[in-house]
Amino acid sequence: MPTLDNLAARFAQCVSLFRDPSAKTEQKKEFRALLGLLQDTAVTLRLAPGGAGIELNGVPCEAADLATLVERLDLHGIGEIVLPANPPPAQLFELLQALADQPGAHDVTSRLAAAGADRIRIAPAGPPPSPSVAQRGPVASPEDFGGREPVVPNPDTPVDRKSGALGTAGILRGESMRDIKSVPLEGVPLVTHDPPPPKAADALPGVVARPSLRKESGEELLSLSSERHRAPEPPPAAPAPPPAAPNPPAAAKREAARASRATPGATVPLPPGAADVLAELERNSTAPNVGDLLAALIDNAAAATKLGRFEQVLGVIVGVIRVEEKVPETSGVRRQYGIAMRRFYTKPVLEGLSRLLAAPKHRAAAVTALQRGGAAGVEVLMDVLAAAPTVGERRAVFDALKHMTEGTDQLVHMLDHSEWFVVRNVAELIGELGMEDAVPALGKRLDHADERVRKAVGLALAKIGTRGAAEPLRRALRDRSQEVRMQVAVGIGGRKSSALAMPLVVAMEEEKDEAVVRELLLALGRIGSSDAVQALIKWAQPTGRFFGRKPSELRVAAVEALRLAATPAALGTLEGLSDDGDRAVREAASRAVTELKRKSRR
Repeated sequence: MPTLDNLAARFAQCVSLFRDPSAKTEQKKEFRALLGLLQDTAVTLRLAPGGAGIELNGVPCEAADLATLVERLDLHGIGEIVLPANPPPAQLFELLQALADQPGAHDVTSRLAAAGADRIRIAPAGPPPSPSVAQRGPVASPEDFGGREPVVPNPDTPVDRKSGALGTAGILRGESMRDIKSVPLEGVPLVTHDPPPPKAADALPGVVARPSLRKESGEELLSLSSERHRAPEPPPAAPAPPPAAPNPPAAAKREAARASRATPGATVPLPPGAADVLAELERNSTAPNVGDLLAALIDNAAAATKLGRFEQVLGVIVGVIRVEEKVPETSGVRRQYGIAMRRFYTKPVLEGLSRLLAAPKHRAAAVTALQRGGAAGVEVLMDVLAAAPTVGERRAVFDALKHMTEGTDQLVHMLDHSEWFVVRNVAELIGELGMEDAVPALGKRLDHADERVRKAVGLALAKIGTRGAAEPLRRALRDRSQEVRMQVAVGIGGRKSSALAMPLVVAMEEEKDEAVVRELLLALGRIGSSDAVQALIKWAQPTGRFFGRKPSELRVAAVEALRLAATPAALGTLEGLSDDGDRAVREAASRAVTELKRKSRR
């Protein structure tokens, strides 16, 4: 009979390998080994109280490398897993896959139920789970393990997956703590009430529970931080304001809108004691003891960081940002706020904040905090972007990076990355940002061996669409892949792309694929310049009865493009085509004229 320590070690190793995109052979080997150990042994795997370790059949396990398994159970909020003797391979496979995934729309129990795994039982953990960082890639298929094909949930249901390890070297470094210290607080009463711990539902994927470097527990660290920098009790509540007028003036509306934008983290949890310190800062943001209050918040954030509670760190940072906005630029204490902000942004904090982008309820606040992180925040986000395996994760990082005001020039250097998917992700982001300075570097990537990279690069050049992008776009429109040429055509449009009209006309004359020609015609319509409209008029006009006759589908596409251009010349041509001999062209032109005239009357 296998030892319990050996079973726990094998189970933990399987979970770790199922998160490794390049460990298919090792996955199969460990999976078979785990099945062999469970052949005659039923197991109840339980998370020890306080997340201190793993218990198997009630016996604490001392096997090495169980920390990852503890983190995964914490992350998914699982307190107990009951495995029968000789479990069905497909059901065990689905369990390991669910544990390796990030929490998404379905928890582990729901996923097992959807997969028909009726022999494995899951019990939730009592205390809130502690999130953790993990990366997971493709795993070996059930056939490789000799099991039947599992029934998986709807593939359209998104399942969040965490990005890979970050390699950021840059750290914002502030000045020493004495730079922001001011007169010590004397006789300030100790805060004796702490906010309740976050609910299990608030647990976020992708946050590491880092062990404390001190002998005190994490909770003691938080309480010690609050005790060293005590905040005064809040004053009695002010009398209720009179009811607001039913139609507030425009100035009041603008102020309310500004306040809502300035407080993206109003609902973000805070470390114990931080709420009272922030309240004191809000009451008097330029008080003589501002330095001490900020130092207390720095300690609160540091203690929460050691516990891996980055949502609490986020609450502190956005709270300070909210207060800082009220401090006049000419105030002498403004510098103290700036120093404090730099002290917040250590490398672990930036990495933790980047993980909160995956949680919709914290995304806006995380974007605000990362934007204040400057170039170091951009560096961390680019690491996340480089490893993001899903469109959803890339989109969250895109949205954050689009708000960054500095450091985005680092993206250009990442186009030389050795991994194709990194180049693709970066090219997509450059296109979203419309970075004209990146055009030369994008042009060099048009010769990339991977078609997916060339598609992303071509689309980025199309979105930038300036005169400088014309030459590399000519090359992209001659790409050997029809999909690349199509992607470029779909991405071009807008008045800013007027310099691309003639290159598109030349590309249409050379293009043999009618689907690509159709998209190029529509691109000319979106450009709508005089050159583009003249080219479309030529394509829409009828030709000879037998020789040089244009396909009806392309003439209809030219009519649709003229409708998009909506210039007087385009409208006149459409009116003339309303009695064309081709029925499809005639009907398309009549519909276009009716729509344009209706819009002009509005």
